[in-house]
Amino acid sequence: MRDYEIASVPVLCGEGDYLSFGASRIANTLLIVTACLAFGQCVSAQTAEVNPLQLSPHHATASVADLDKESRWYERVLGFQEIKKVRNGSDFEVRQMSIPGYRIDLVWQKGSSRQHGAKGSFSQGWLHVVFKTPVIDANYERLLALETDVKADRDAQSAITRLVFHDPEGNEIEILPQ
Repeated sequence: MRDYEIASVPVLCGEGDYLSFGASRIANTLLIVTACLAFGQCVSAQTAEVNPLQLSPHHATASVADLDKESRWYERVLGFQEIKKVRNGSDFEVRQMSIPGYRIDLVWQKGSSRQHGAKGSFSQGWLHVVFKTPVIDANYERLLALETDVKADRDAQSAITRLVFHDPEGNEIEILPQ
């Protein structure tokens, strides 16, 4: 009989890094247990592997012009906390902003600039960062109260299906219902 990891425990490690033990394996474990019960035998974990690299979210990075303004906005609007500052001379600085289980690094580098010109999805690079929440209606009300540019997409029953808004420098953030 094989032992399978069935729990996921997020752990805050030194320097603000989060690790998730078993998070990517829960679905595989459930699939394996179901197969064992249904067919009376266990299947190899590799045949049920849908995430062969066992990836899980860690962080995203945005290059910004104003670190102070951006970090305050991520704290005030999204509840991120600054966990670390790193300076490399006078030409580079990063601020690590964190919520449990995820981090956004805000990076400033001398001489960097936002690329303009392409409209919509025609620009290259990351288009947006996406989060999910069990309280999307409350999030919509909060984002309105904080005077963000939030827009809500709704289905035929008027339920919110997606929120889209931008940080002060125009980086798009999307929130989906769980």
